[in-house]
Formats: sequence, C-alpha cells, structure tokens
Amino acid sequence: MEKSIPLKIPILDLETGLVDGISVQMPDAVTPYQDTYFEWNGSSLISKFRTTEISGGTLKAWHHVPVFREIETHIDAEMFYFISGVAIMLFMDVEKDQPTMDSAQIVRIQPGTQIIIPESKGHFVPVAEGNEPVEMIVVSPKMDAPKIALPTLIEGVA
Repeated sequence: MEKSIPLKIPILDLETGLVDGISVQMPDAVTPYQDTYFEWNGSSLISKFRTTEISGGTLKAWHHVPVFREIETHIDAEMFYFISGVAIMLFMDVEKDQPTMDSAQIVRIQPGTQIIIPESKGHFVPVAEGNEPVEMIVVSPKMDAPKIALPTLIEGVA
C-alpha cells in the first residue's frame, strides 16, 4: 500500500556520470557534418544488444507533476534520443526484482541528449517539465517491460 507522503527527491540536470550505468551524450557533444542541403548529427554512443530483433519508435509525453508510482526494467539495453521538450525522468537500481529506493535519482534531460539505459536499470517514461511535450526516439530490442510498484511514491522537486 502506498504511503500518503511521497519520498521527495531533488531534480538534477543530467550530465555525464551523474546516473550510475547510464551512458550520456549531451547536446552539441558531436560536431555535425554539413553539406549543401543537409546536416548529419551522428552519435558517439554505441550500444550492443543481445538480439538482432531491434525496433524503434517515437514516444511523446506531456506535463504532469513528476510523481512516480512504478518503474520498469528490461533484459536488454534501450536507447533514447530526446528531440524536443525538457524531460524529467526517474532512474534507480533494482536488486532481486526489488527497487533500491536509496538509489533513486530524478534528472532533467535537455533536447538533443542521447542516453543508453543498460539492462535491469530501473526507470520510467519521462514527463515533460513544461507545457511543451517531450518527444523522443526510442530504439529497443523486442522485449517485455515488466513493471515494479514502488513501496512509496517518489516525487521530483525543483
């Protein structure tokens, strides 16, 4: 049963090395290749997946109070590329299929940031910080997304 008072965690600006295990490429970390009619912004982050069954898609999230009731984990890595809007996202470690509450971190992610979430890292779909929706491209192997209920709500505070 959820406690009525959420665990309040400060929202931190994401940077390389802030969240254990998460690979981060910050906006403008790579110089784009420009030609007469296009610009290529390649990524320096590379992920190995356990399978060759990979798909991608777009994910769009809207603003709401950054209160999280659950996390999800995967048996393989996921790659997120944040296109627009400022995202607020929860991460935490999971041990023996249980969330490690004292490892919880909530981060602010700017557009243009790319992250790779390793297998078994607890996380949940980000929320938009402001009125502009967050839009992301997600690349992921074909896999389930088991959810784990948190023993108490977690709220991000500025």
